[in-house]
Amino acid sequence: MVGSSSSLDKSLSLLIRVLEGGGDRSSLSALADAAGLPVSTAHRLLGGLARAGFIAPLGQRYIGGPMLRRLAELQPSPSRILADAGKPILSDLSRRTCRITHMGIFEDMMMTYLLKEGDPAGTAISGPDMQLEAYCSGLGKVLLAHLSKEELDAYLATAPFVALTPSTIISSGALRAELALTRERGYALDQGEMFDGFICIAVPVRIGGRVVAAISLVVTQTATPCRPVSYLARLHGAALRIEKRLRSLSDIFTA
Repeated sequence: MVGSSSSLDKSLSLLIRVLEGGGDRSSLSALADAAGLPVSTAHRLLGGLARAGFIAPLGQRYIGGPMLRRLAELQPSPSRILADAGKPILSDLSRRTCRITHMGIFEDMMMTYLLKEGDPAGTAISGPDMQLEAYCSGLGKVLLAHLSKEELDAYLATAPFVALTPSTIISSGALRAELALTRERGYALDQGEMFDGFICIAVPVRIGGRVVAAISLVVTQTATPCRPVSYLARLHGAALRIEKRLRSLSDIFTA
């Protein structure tokens, strides 16, 4: 068993060096030297990797093989990873608060929903993969607030925006001020700006120091007075739990 584990470690070491190498660095002798292995041992282990399709010989050197390309195609997208990590946490938050929760990302100048939990009756028109304007939602404001200056300037240049309700912010100046406040305080509010009576609070999800998504909670669906910030601690707690689940995958979101 110990010998088998040692062989696996050596094979993986060689595989990594093949993928990191190039030119003369991925020749048999160079790989053996880099891994600290006898050439005969490296040749035997590389042969096993080649038979399994993880690498392939190309003249006097080695490159990634067809099995690696197949495995790469099977890997879930960053969006799918975010949704898988967030689903049980947002489901739990919805159950504990009896409120609808969402997760969304910014893409193609729009806000894309990845998750909706806690809405069996379909009260909200939102749903996974649906895209809506970013300027008038809590999720969208959080995501816009953490764009680079260049990206935000490009987005604001598309103003004036369409007023979906009397509360919708439509000018670039007013939205820029709202986004600055959002970034400073760490959360965004949608006070009936997308749909009358829908009040939401949203916070960012950060991976490797970068905001990669946002999560929100629909505080109310009526004109009943409410305090959105009363849900803030629970929403931040959910974001931290999602971030913790994704910490080991930070390279996927920061590449």
